[in-house]
Amino acid sequence: MKQIQKSKVRFKSTDGSRISDNQAEIYGKYILNLMKVRSVRMVTASDILKDAQKKSAPYHDWFNWDNNLAAEEYRLAQARQLLRSIVEVKVIHEEQEPVEVRVFVNVIDDDGERGYVQSEYALGNPKLAPQIIQQALREAKSWMKKYQTYEELSKITKAIVDTSDDLEI
Repeated sequence: MKQIQKSKVRFKSTDGSRISDNQAEIYGKYILNLMKVRSVRMVTASDILKDAQKKSAPYHDWFNWDNNLAAEEYRLAQARQLLRSIVEVKVIHEEQEPVEVRVFVNVIDDDGERGYVQSEYALGNPKLAPQIIQQALREAKSWMKKYQTYEELSKITKAIVDTSDDLEI
């Protein structure tokens, strides 16, 4: 696969990230240096967690070291993952393959509370449907940013840009 030539390394956080651009710059440089010092080309989440236990690691405070609170946060993440993992298999046209659609989608209600509702309900609700479309576009744009350096995927990138321009939500 063709990729754009390497350039000067600069880091920023991804859209919607919980870290700032400044933190991304610090953490990115630190992790690359960690890999260089260890003479490795790959790190795992376990490697980062182990390193983060050192108070001198720049991302030490990013982690929750209170085990009771961390366990609750982890179980909430598991519950969200569970809700995102359930799909409904729909046959739209007899001559086509069935389509898998998430049963539950994450939305913000009129009171500002975030939660999960059935996809069909959200798409039929004039206040919730735009949230689903906006999220889909954010995910597509995120994918596009990740793979925009690959010429082989340029038609997909163009379709995302064109669709995003066409939908003014």
